[in-house]
Amino acid sequence: MRAFLISLCISCICCFELLAQVDPHFSQYYAYPLWMNPALTGATDIDYKATLIHRNQNFGNANTFSTSGLSAEVSTKQNINVGFNILNQRATSGGYGYLNGALSLAYTGVKLGFNEDYHITFGLNVGFLNRRFDSSTFQLGDQYQEGTGFSPLLPSADNFNNKASTALDAGAGIAFFDTNPMKSVNLYAAFSVNHLTQPVDPFVDSEGKMKLPMRYLFNLGASIKLENNVSVVPHVLYARQGNAQERMAGVYISIPYGESAALLAGANLRLKDAIVPYAGVTLNNFTLGLSYDINP
Repeated sequence: MRAFLISLCISCICCFELLAQVDPHFSQYYAYPLWMNPALTGATDIDYKATLIHRNQNFGNANTFSTSGLSAEVSTKQNINVGFNILNQRATSGGYGYLNGALSLAYTGVKLGFNEDYHITFGLNVGFLNRRFDSSTFQLGDQYQEGTGFSPLLPSADNFNNKASTALDAGAGIAFFDTNPMKSVNLYAAFSVNHLTQPVDPFVDSEGKMKLPMRYLFNLGASIKLENNVSVVPHVLYARQGNAQERMAGVYISIPYGESAALLAGANLRLKDAIVPYAGVTLNNFTLGLSYDINP
């Protein structure tokens, strides 16, 4: 029987911002692989998988970013895995919107070792990137009056000629997996480059000389099998885009409960930013996870 897995991940991020970070990012990055690297398409032990992820930034604050992502992927027996991913971010103030959609393809035919337990996959995604903002929600300096404060009825000398931009977007990646079932420790690693087309950023430079910087991402981890089918997964991630970077390390544990369920718990550390506790549960082919970023 072909298996199907649905995973739902929810993140609440408190007071977190990276200077010049253009792309959205998630604390539960390992739960949303198609956003990270197209080479991870279909990299599961099941045939079909769908993922829904949601992040709320500055939870409880009126000025917040809300980000939602949806992906679906299919593993085939022909060394080709396919999937799609769509992500939408919006700001409650400022009217900013970010929409990215892509189709992904992964080639899984490179298998090394005596029993072909070492797998190398190559991935490519192609799609679109749309960025937009509504200038009517802005509060500009010349719309303030002494004594009365801000008034949206006052005209402004600031002109916003470019309010939306849609461009071709693409990314590529490579991944390595040790799938030997006889080992107690199985390693994996992946590297990807996104925004290979480097779309022009019209909001920063109306002349079209400023381009969206490529995003480089490397992640490494291991699955460690313990007694009674308990597994521990340590992992690290490094991402860089322009002058912004993210460094994260963490670990989570999976504890079986009965024949078809498991309890998940762990934590991540985002260097110089936040501690992220994580809890989740797996029941049959459904996984639910929740994390919260705590800023010291």
